[in-house]
Amino acid sequence: MYHRSKNINIFLMDGDVTGRMKCTLSNWTGVLYKIPRIQLATLKERDELKQSGIYFLFGKDDETQQDITYIGQATTRKNGEGVLLRVQEHTRDSHADYFNDVIILTTQNNSFGPTEISYLENSFTNLAKEAGRFIVKNGNEPNPGHVTEEKQAELDEIIEYATMIIGTLGYKLFVPIIRKESVFSEKQQEDEQLLHLKRKTKKSKQEIQAICKRTAEGFVVLKGSMVDLIDAPHLSESVKGLREELVKRNVIQDGILQQNQLFNSASTAAMFVLGMSANGRTEWKNQAGMSLKELEEQEISK
Repeated sequence: MYHRSKNINIFLMDGDVTGRMKCTLSNWTGVLYKIPRIQLATLKERDELKQSGIYFLFGKDDETQQDITYIGQATTRKNGEGVLLRVQEHTRDSHADYFNDVIILTTQNNSFGPTEISYLENSFTNLAKEAGRFIVKNGNEPNPGHVTEEKQAELDEIIEYATMIIGTLGYKLFVPIIRKESVFSEKQQEDEQLLHLKRKTKKSKQEIQAICKRTAEGFVVLKGSMVDLIDAPHLSESVKGLREELVKRNVIQDGILQQNQLFNSASTAAMFVLGMSANGRTEWKNQAGMSLKELEEQEISK
């Protein structure tokens, strides 16, 4: 997809970066509201929020601190209420006490009908699941609806703009950690700047092999990499807890990582893989055998 420059208008409704926000784009009829849960009642007079729309509930799991979202839809009701009322109903649901922020997508001209809403809900849900950054709490996959190819082109543009704004607001719900094709494979091309780790550990007597990729966000250990399942005595509690959680959720199965995992530092990525203290700057090396430390020093000196 060709990425064009965009000018996003973000209006701080309370003059506060943690308060209510209204987001629009030039020559676009869509409008997004970001609303803290405790301020939902303050917007009940907004006409746009009495229309049909898509909403996103955002929060964290108390135990794992993993990001959670629920994606829903609402059409205008006979009593004149719409998407905001549906969101408010979630605040009375004991199963939805995890969320603290809401994003609502609607239009300035009430152009979302039931078919459009179904298509958007389905598309947003699938995109969020594919990105894999959030736990998507939707129980059933939404019905995609039946839209014409002309209408689909219009709705896909709405999806493009909405996902861009949601990402700008700090929710990387639709942003893949890396491209889909970046998985563990000896056939990866060198121009992807992948880093390799290969080490036999005494505690498991296994030769652990893993691959990670440097990104703008940090270091991604790739799906298919090996993980030593035995923890060293002095492994940090945070890394140990993450490893235990991922085994419990079957993200690590039989010592193999089943999905890409992002880390802030190369050392944390190496400790995660090896189950012991490690210097990621020397453990991770490129195909030519240069360590990350040597690569970074080379890049700085250019």
